[in-house]
Amino acid sequence: MDSGRKRNESQGAGAGRVGSARELLDLLAREDAPVGWRELIALTESFQGHARSRLRKLVKGMLRNGDLVQDHQGHYHPAAADDSTGVLEGRGRNLTFAGVPVERGRGFRLRPGDRVQATVSGDTARVLEVVEYSPLPVVGELRLRGRHPYVESVSPEYRGRVGLDEPPAVGEDGNTVAVQITGEDRYGLTGVVTRVISARHGAAHAAETLLESHRVPREWPEGVERAAEKLPGQVQPGRHRDRVSLIDVPLVTIDGETAKDFDDAVFAERVRGGWRLVVAIADVAHYVKPDSPLDRCAWERGNSVYLPDRVVPMLPEALSNGLCSLRPHEPRLTLVCDMKVTERGNVTRFEFYEAVIRSWQRLTYNRVQEFLDAGALDVESEVQTSLKHLEAVYHALREAREARGALDFDSHEAVLELRDGHVAAIHPVTRKDAHRLIEEAMIAANVCAARFLESVERPALYRVHEPPDADKTEQLRQALAFAGVRLARGDMTPKLVHDALTQLGDRPDRWIFEMLALRSMNQAVYAPENKGHYGLALERYMHFTSPIRRYADLVVHRAIKAALHDGDPGFGMDWLATTGEHISATERRAEAVAWGVDGWLKCEYVGERIGDEFDGVVMGVTDFGLFVELTGFYVQGLVHISELGQDYFRYNQSSMTLVGEKSGRRFGLGDALRVRLVDVQPAVGKVDLLLVQGGKRRGRQAPEAAPAPAPSGERVPRRRKRR
Repeated sequence: MDSGRKRNESQGAGAGRVGSARELLDLLAREDAPVGWRELIALTESFQGHARSRLRKLVKGMLRNGDLVQDHQGHYHPAAADDSTGVLEGRGRNLTFAGVPVERGRGFRLRPGDRVQATVSGDTARVLEVVEYSPLPVVGELRLRGRHPYVESVSPEYRGRVGLDEPPAVGEDGNTVAVQITGEDRYGLTGVVTRVISARHGAAHAAETLLESHRVPREWPEGVERAAEKLPGQVQPGRHRDRVSLIDVPLVTIDGETAKDFDDAVFAERVRGGWRLVVAIADVAHYVKPDSPLDRCAWERGNSVYLPDRVVPMLPEALSNGLCSLRPHEPRLTLVCDMKVTERGNVTRFEFYEAVIRSWQRLTYNRVQEFLDAGALDVESEVQTSLKHLEAVYHALREAREARGALDFDSHEAVLELRDGHVAAIHPVTRKDAHRLIEEAMIAANVCAARFLESVERPALYRVHEPPDADKTEQLRQALAFAGVRLARGDMTPKLVHDALTQLGDRPDRWIFEMLALRSMNQAVYAPENKGHYGLALERYMHFTSPIRRYADLVVHRAIKAALHDGDPGFGMDWLATTGEHISATERRAEAVAWGVDGWLKCEYVGERIGDEFDGVVMGVTDFGLFVELTGFYVQGLVHISELGQDYFRYNQSSMTLVGEKSGRRFGLGDALRVRLVDVQPAVGKVDLLLVQGGKRRGRQAPEAAPAPAPSGERVPRRRKRR
């Protein structure tokens, strides 16, 4: 509240300054700052009981009559002629009203689809009233224990409990259900259970729940699968004499052990001054025509969603696992990028053309790695020769990547081994040269796609990764400084970040700083305007190599094929902009579902060991506690600040540490702790941990060149311990 608004109660000994509705409206009209109840008391000098009571009655009457409105933050406004009703739009918690961002705060629990009355002021909209709640249900886990049943939401647009207007007619405790929202009370939204989504357990339960909560399309509209089944069962090479025949070229696919949709096949041979690298990609655009039922469904889905127990494909399986998939020994239609790669890893020439291929082998990363390690594989000699040249091409491309300073992190991820739908084991993902070999070949083809379309002045969708924001890079700079790595001020180029992380050497906590670097980056998106790719240190980049599972690649294929035939791809810049925004959102949706299912299953896995002690590493530090990853389980839990000991802990943002006010005890990134698991809620990904007495096992030490900063920040009160 402004100092000018402050009033001493002795000054308000009278009956208050406002006696009528008109006076109150005039007073509010003169105020620039938001006016809540306390500010209203001060403005009207209604400090004494009778004056405050009269003001309350006046305000209630004006609200009833519509002369006064109250927004979702509790602020009062004169009813304006430009107040209007409309439907909130957006995704998750980022809402807009009439294209203007909604000012969020205490008050209404708002969701996309809610019809509200709102007023627009400048570049924000204030919601005054929820006229009608969104017809879209909230998805969550039914809790029937206790006197008041409720649903714990897992929907991305609303986190928290939904109270039930009446005992549910369907569902049992632990089922996931859909709730139709009918209102709200002081605790949150309220509603009625309309149906059971999943009464199962394990991977199927998690997948069905999160796919539903994020509204991922799973059913094909009538006629779409039938249209896919009407396509040819196999490719007849003789019917495609206008295409280049690569039937005799020993192309192979290299994918994971469980892959079924094979987008790409590769081949390399030695030529003068370097190598010829051929990347053949499934020609999905030959079968999926613009604005066809298949195309409309693919656009809506945006991409395939990969989960531990299933795949939700962008295209029907007759295409994704059948006619378009580059299965071994079967003729397939492809769009080929044929490149000349020099000894220094530069692509000096390239050509795109339509071809017919026949993959000679379906290889896996493990088998190719065995070949790279041992130099032999039980495949045709032509395939072995190609693999040797692919390895040489990879090393050349890798050197070029290092020279330009592209970022390259070894992922700190795990794959779940399922048995009867439940996690039997968690295995770390190991990224080997076989993976990198394919990555570098695909990156080279993607860059060529962008270069080619620019050369013929054809628009398409770029994969855009803009430089990180200054505040995020400053946090990374401070974290690295505390680890003993100094970064120069100014623009943080990818090469600068790459070189800084290289200075960490083989430190066991290096992966934590790599993760911090990733978190400091902006999300990559699809857009028709080229803004470069920061992470790969590339001036231009498009996605070309996965049209079976990404709609963006299908768009690029259509643009290339139209250029090859001097035709019209059937889209313009406006459509590209809309499509780029849409598929960027569906990509984030797919990632959220995949991460959510993985987290749910990991929580279930460790949840069987409540009460056990674990080794862990501090992955994040906040003003309310430590996020600790349980070693070997790849799941994070919270040690609340109240559990750190009999001390007040201050949060030091610059060093990302919690420091005891009296003891000087310090907790920071990379610290190894001993913790006890006390509670797990898999559906919402919540893991509660306690620090074992004396549980700091081997703390990360600040280097002598970078002494620990003095504690700073606000005192954080200790939370009452659970009973």
